Amino acid sequence: MTDPVHDQTQDPGWGGPQQTPARTWSARKTAVAAAVAVGIAAAGGVTIYAMGGESATAQGPGGVRMGGGPVILGPGGMGGGPIRESLHGEFVVSDGNGGYKTERTQTGSVTEVSATSITAKSVDGYTQVYTVDAATVINNGSSKIDSITNGKTVTITADATNKATAITDASTTPRRRGN
Repeated sequence: MTDPVHDQTQDPGWGGPQQTPARTWSARKTAVAAAVAVGIAAAGGVTIYAMGGESATAQGPGGVRMGGGPVILGPGGMGGGPIRESLHGEFVVSDGNGGYKTERTQTGSVTEVSATSITAKSVDGYTQVYTVDAATVINNGSSKIDSITNGKTVTITADATNKATAITDASTTPRRRGN
């Protein structure tokens, strides 16, 4: 006769030996999932903030299109935190044809300006010469290059060859309240 209390072949169930469930998430998987969630939330917040309060079709002064709306870099811009306060930098954007292109930005004081070039010096000493042509948009299209004079603070957006695509005089850029 079999003793059910001492029988080790008993099926697990009520009163039987319990199996430990397998761990399905490692600490690394949890950390990666949390990082992805934070990244998605941050990107969504930046996009929503960038699109708020401005036209979704307008090219912002010294700005680039992102998520359908402008992200304006430099003085008076909508970009928050480090982007808004950036002095100069380089970034990659979609070219609209499935590829990518490098763009540059600089906020600084004009040290030289002519019909074909502009030189800006940022407060950290970084100085750059940019070419200017008829396609360069000045103050959102409302001005010509001759409206930019030495000593003015400007934000310049340029392509990878330092051809200025947009120049914005900081004194013509309205500042948003609450920034």
